[in-house]
Amino acid sequence: MWGGRKVRLGVLIALCLVLAGLLTSGWVSEQWLHWRGRPDITAALACWPWPGVVVAHPHAGVTRWSATSADGTAVQLLDFDFTANPALRVELYDRDEDDDHPGDDQVDCGSYGVGHATGHLNAVGRGQVVAAWNGLFFNIASMRRTSQNLFTYGAHVAPVVLHGVTRYNVGLVRWAVGVKQGAHGPAFDVLFKPTPEALAAHFAFAAEGAQCLVHDGRPLMLAPFPKADETAYPPSRCDSPAEAGYVHMVDHLRTSRTSMGWSRDNTHFYLLIAKDPGYEAESIYAVAHRLPHAGGGWTVPDLQRFWRQFGAWDAVNVDGGDMTQLTTLRPDGQYDLVPPRIAGYDMHAVLPADCAGAPGGGSIMYFFVRDLTGTSNPPRRVPSHPSPVLQ
Repeated sequence: MWGGRKVRLGVLIALCLVLAGLLTSGWVSEQWLHWRGRPDITAALACWPWPGVVVAHPHAGVTRWSATSADGTAVQLLDFDFTANPALRVELYDRDEDDDHPGDDQVDCGSYGVGHATGHLNAVGRGQVVAAWNGLFFNIASMRRTSQNLFTYGAHVAPVVLHGVTRYNVGLVRWAVGVKQGAHGPAFDVLFKPTPEALAAHFAFAAEGAQCLVHDGRPLMLAPFPKADETAYPPSRCDSPAEAGYVHMVDHLRTSRTSMGWSRDNTHFYLLIAKDPGYEAESIYAVAHRLPHAGGGWTVPDLQRFWRQFGAWDAVNVDGGDMTQLTTLRPDGQYDLVPPRIAGYDMHAVLPADCAGAPGGGSIMYFFVRDLTGTSNPPRRVPSHPSPVLQ
């Protein structure tokens, strides 16, 4: 009996020594992390209603719900009610409309963030801006360095519609999302890879390249998480209107997110912001190496799950990650700012009414809600470069 125990004890000691060696080498810890790092774990607040929610009414017709999960992810949901405030308008501003070289498809996005866009729109008569946030995906076209600054220039990956005119015939990739104001209020919609002509006919303001998460009350198909033995993530694709539109690796990152939705009767427009306390690069590394992401953030499936529970008729995902940023008008005339992560590690700041001192790290376009009450509409500056404008 004792001899058998000694054998079993010897085997146990040997196994412990082997395990210690594997732990020292990093192999077991790596496999353990792979097992623990399943990316399909639901974000804590990808549900509705939120526990511990704080409700505010920062402007007429606007309701804001906010909450923070245990991992530090701060979420906001804004509801713009056009029945309560018919003067609200949802529009799109593209910085290439009126920058130093309008229409050249080269936008200095690194120097100017959502705060600059908000201050500019108010100054030129397209305010009062009630809220503004980053728009759709774009390419980094070039970088130019001066003796003091590095300027990052962005270019469009798909057309946009501005004041009923389609611009930038650079290809179609996924879904177009936009709005047209009618006699009875706004009409929001999504279209699958529409022609430039269809874009202009259907929308007053729109951008192509969104991921459609929910359409006509039904969730669209998402790309599955890669299996454990798959070493590479598939390329971006959106082959049919049954698909949300997969973006390479981006769908499965746990990061900051910007998402929009609306009600079936178009009387409510919703904006969802999920702010990760960490950087996008941390999640990219974790996803690429199948490691757990220690910080917060949401995946694209988290967004879809939230909108389904909330009951949005349509919902889309737009550019997010370190690009996620938001201004919200306060009752005192100043602006709450969710700064882009590129600008620093702050989760929240307050800007003066003119948005002076706003950080850079911006998008090439911004969706925004304005209130027509007490605003003017001076003549728009039309770009003199005709090439990007679709005739």
